[in-house]
Amino acid sequence: MTEYTGVAGTPGMAERADGSGGDAWILETVSVSKRYVRDGRSLHVLDRVSLGVREGEFVSVVGPSGSGKSTLFRLIGGVERPDEGIIRIAGRDATGRRGLISYMPQQPSLFPWLTVRQNIASALVIAGIDRKKAAALAAEWLDRIGLGDTAGAYPDELSGGMKQRVSFLRALLMPRDVMCLDEPFAALDALTRTRMQAWLLEQWEAHRRTVLLVTHSIEEAILLSDRIYVLGGTPTAVRREIPVPLPRPRRPDVWNDPAFGRLREDILALLGRSDRRDD
Repeated sequence: MTEYTGVAGTPGMAERADGSGGDAWILETVSVSKRYVRDGRSLHVLDRVSLGVREGEFVSVVGPSGSGKSTLFRLIGGVERPDEGIIRIAGRDATGRRGLISYMPQQPSLFPWLTVRQNIASALVIAGIDRKKAAALAAEWLDRIGLGDTAGAYPDELSGGMKQRVSFLRALLMPRDVMCLDEPFAALDALTRTRMQAWLLEQWEAHRRTVLLVTHSIEEAILLSDRIYVLGGTPTAVRREIPVPLPRPRRPDVWNDPAFGRLREDILALLGRSDRRDD
């Protein structure tokens, strides 16, 4: 049984145990703010959001719908620029720069006219990998994750869960420092989503890529993460950074650990939720 005594951490970013602080972050956002103008009015979405992910960590960002989680990913991916603040990747200023992260969206976004193997290989070629090497990597890794038989299939021949596995593999193989997963299982049914969470956990445990996950599922965040940033408020800010006290590798029955339940309730309280349902 895991001991959990309540919400730890403080708003913003924690320092490393050795006190070296932010210089250890592979991904870092520093006081990032974003506003939009709609119908002539200024809409303040993000307010001085600071967070970080260290090498080999799995970190989640949790918040209610409409809290700016996807906006944060657009900023990290360089699709948009923040109005204030800095984004760093591997210690370098990445603000407004594209192509520095690997990205798994909510929908698989596979090209329907390409086979599964071609979908993966083409993305790797665009990322700068030699065409022959990209094809070999795609075939090798499809076998590793149990999808070798689908290499020559087209996306419309796959189930939703299989499409998401292909999408994850494409992101996993991209030669980037950080993987960003944007609510990758939100569109799946409950049973498939649970299976995919277990599969993702298994893959991450095996390869330990640096991952930032955006989700509105508290249970998903606790199951997968080393640390969780809880967003809230209007405009959205970091309410709390919480280390997950559950040991790795995570046990299949971790959902039944009392620490899991207490942490879930604490995050619900931080989000100001009175019900006990997870989104």
